[in-house]
Amino acid sequence: MPLALIRYIFWQSAGPFAIATFVLSGIIWLTQALKMLDVLISQGQSLLTFFQLSLLAFPTAVNTVLPIALFIALIYALNKLITDSELIVMFSAGVSRWTVTIPVMMLTAVTVVIVLFLNLWLMPAGMRELRTKLFEIRGDVATSLIREGAFTNPVKGLTVYVRARTPDGGVRGILVHDGRDPALPVTYMAETGEMVRTPNGPRLVMYNGNIERVTRQATKTESPVTLLYFDKYTYDLSQYSTDEPGVIWEARERYLGELFHPASNDLYGQTSRARLRAEGHDRLIAAVYPIMFALIALAALLPAPFNRRGYTLRIAMAALVAVIARVIGFGLVNAAAGQAMLIPVIYLLPIVVGAASVAVIAGMRFDQLWRQLLTWADRLPLIGARG
Repeated sequence: MPLALIRYIFWQSAGPFAIATFVLSGIIWLTQALKMLDVLISQGQSLLTFFQLSLLAFPTAVNTVLPIALFIALIYALNKLITDSELIVMFSAGVSRWTVTIPVMMLTAVTVVIVLFLNLWLMPAGMRELRTKLFEIRGDVATSLIREGAFTNPVKGLTVYVRARTPDGGVRGILVHDGRDPALPVTYMAETGEMVRTPNGPRLVMYNGNIERVTRQATKTESPVTLLYFDKYTYDLSQYSTDEPGVIWEARERYLGELFHPASNDLYGQTSRARLRAEGHDRLIAAVYPIMFALIALAALLPAPFNRRGYTLRIAMAALVAVIARVIGFGLVNAAAGQAMLIPVIYLLPIVVGAASVAVIAGMRFDQLWRQLLTWADRLPLIGARG
């Protein structure tokens, strides 16, 4: 097969593959980004932070859509080659079906490498960083407490108001009402202030203000209100910060070695070993599904005779087989978390579907393939009896 022909078929498939990946990834990325939007708005984060967090979730979106995008791209490219009679000319010139599969499998191999890279490193790394960033945002006292022109209630009984922020990072018009102790409410008011981060936690330093304390249980001879003026007062905000007691990574946030061999002090890993093991096998078998999808697309269109009406039925059948196989694969992974005996079936499913597709590409009709499968099934007990 001429090298120019290989390049031609490869780029005819790679172009739609890139477009499908971009579109589908964008859709999934948008759904994931919208879930984080509420957290970012409530915590007063910037648009730049939103895009940074969205970028960390992007590898997960790409990993999900890559096999689907490959299938769509191959169906489109092969259908175009057939309807434009280009494949017919190739076959008439002596090019076999198997030689046409070479550029298709080259693109599939590239997809497999990307899927492995995403599954084994980039996706868990991105999810870990995303979780860390979200925790930091939720624990960022400066942004959650001090929001310009708004009353905030970080905890029950505490109200904070800031009239305006200054370009140098300071604040003006501060009001802090601490009513967590109903018997001794305290109100802090100051003209200006600034946030200061110390080794012991964040502090709100206020200038030119007063502290008003109210004693509910004051006697008749005592004043229920005490007013204290200050030039500078430091309010401790570390009491409202939350520290994560310990990092317990979820299954999708773990690398492959941590899925199969969790640490001895990893309580989650020890109690959910079966679930983590199923996730690990799912990461590995995910690299086989692009091959299965590519073979299904080839089996649907390469042996197809010329038809002026198009190949809608064949494409629909191929899509149906691909969807059913993938859905069953997801179900097997979930079931394998409870029954370890199903783990070999996780690998067997795409291999069987791919082998059946290879048989169809080789020229075997569906009825012949079905009879052959039944014959193999009948021989299995005999093989076991002989063993």
